[in-house]
Amino acid sequence: MANKETAKPKKTRSFTVAAAVFAAIALAIVVLINLMVSRLNIIWDMTPTSIYKLTDPTKNYLKTVDKKVNFYFLFDMDVLSTDTESMPLYNALKEYSSYDCINFQSFNPDNDPDKTKELQDLGYTVSQGDIVIECEGRSKLIPANSMFETRSSKSSDGNQTVSSVYFTGENLITGAIEAVVSGKEIKMYFLTGHGEKSIDTDYTVLKKALSAHNYKAETLSLVTSDTVPDDASVIIIAAPQNDISDSELTTLNKYLDNGGNICFWMSPNSAETDYTNIEKILHDYSIMMDYDMVYEKDDDLHSPNDETSFFCSIVAAEQTDSIDLTSELKTYTDQGALPVMSATRSFAQIYNEGNSMENITVGSLLQTVDRIGDGSSTAVGEPLGGAKPRDRVENCVLDLSMFSTDRNRANSKIMVMGNAEFIDDDNIYQAYNVISVNLQLSVFSWMYDSEKALDFGIASKERIFDEMSIETQKKATATNVLFIAVPVVVGLLGGAVWLRRRYSE
Repeated sequence: MANKETAKPKKTRSFTVAAAVFAAIALAIVVLINLMVSRLNIIWDMTPTSIYKLTDPTKNYLKTVDKKVNFYFLFDMDVLSTDTESMPLYNALKEYSSYDCINFQSFNPDNDPDKTKELQDLGYTVSQGDIVIECEGRSKLIPANSMFETRSSKSSDGNQTVSSVYFTGENLITGAIEAVVSGKEIKMYFLTGHGEKSIDTDYTVLKKALSAHNYKAETLSLVTSDTVPDDASVIIIAAPQNDISDSELTTLNKYLDNGGNICFWMSPNSAETDYTNIEKILHDYSIMMDYDMVYEKDDDLHSPNDETSFFCSIVAAEQTDSIDLTSELKTYTDQGALPVMSATRSFAQIYNEGNSMENITVGSLLQTVDRIGDGSSTAVGEPLGGAKPRDRVENCVLDLSMFSTDRNRANSKIMVMGNAEFIDDDNIYQAYNVISVNLQLSVFSWMYDSEKALDFGIASKERIFDEMSIETQKKATATNVLFIAVPVVVGLLGGAVWLRRRYSE
């Protein structure tokens, strides 16, 4: 007797076919939706700080820009897209590039030397990850390391340090765009009229470097004007051969009263000239200037046959100090660079004089070397210039560069350096001046941070990864049941129903 083949019920077969058809339709819909979303470049940002989307101030501003802005990003965007921690920057750049006013270009500077040279010709020393914004000949550099900021704080129990990372790039990028479009610039003025070194003949390399740091250097004569321009971020007095006048003293003091900043680069002067009015300004900030030339008597510390060119010491800030201008120089000393000063005069701190001493913060930046550690050095200050005889300064550490700020005068700041040639065209790129040059750039940032001028008022966004905080074991159990057990049970029941239908008659 032949075996009868069991036929699958029509009902079951039709159900299986229908399920397959609906599954295929559902899959097609999901694929179609994904393709549409990818083409539309839609991003659903559900982070508390909306870290993956540009803010309304940026979007509203970009809609008003009617000039073409060249946006150079010195990195491969495809590589950046694979870095999870850089997603806020990647998405921001993608959104910037979508605006008509932005001509976005990304490239690896190591692979495109021609494009890199174009940016270097603007005065920039660029590296991977940097951003350069340019419009109508005006440009701004945004360093790669300024895109994110790490902030540390103590945990609630005070036992450990908690670090949070914030995306700061949008504020700086939009601010830079606004600056190059509007022509807003940070002015730094070099005083003239007293035989000073000139920004246009002696400091042309510095002028170009300042431009790369978002400063524009110009000359200023107070002989013909009795006011300092409102946009003066810093005034530099470089190796004056003569003193400033009484009227100039009044003008500069008004500038300082309103929070101004002055750098005095006071090279030794052999002329019988006193800087009476300049000394008055320094005295108000508890600094005294010597009329001398510093000589280093230790043969191990000075250049061969030149006692006026010698090694000196960087003065490190104490942990309790509110002002630290030298810690960043450690990067250069770690690489073997040593601070050197040449043909310099010396300064000293004034103690317990004046009524505003409690408002003054004064400190040293560079000093002669104290090899023994007893406050003495082998350097001496030989009298040079001035209208009256001076004593030789010896048996002590000599201050070669100092800073001071007065809280009672709107936090105005001054800096003195005993030499003005360390940063001129002949010396700025000399290896032995790398410390003093970068110290001066640090002082400029302390006096007036050019990056803050790019501030567009957009708050930093904390980088937060998706996480769930569960405080108790009871909540943890309930969460496991809701998100693990329930889906498993539903899946098992669905499987059982499917098997039952599959083998039912």
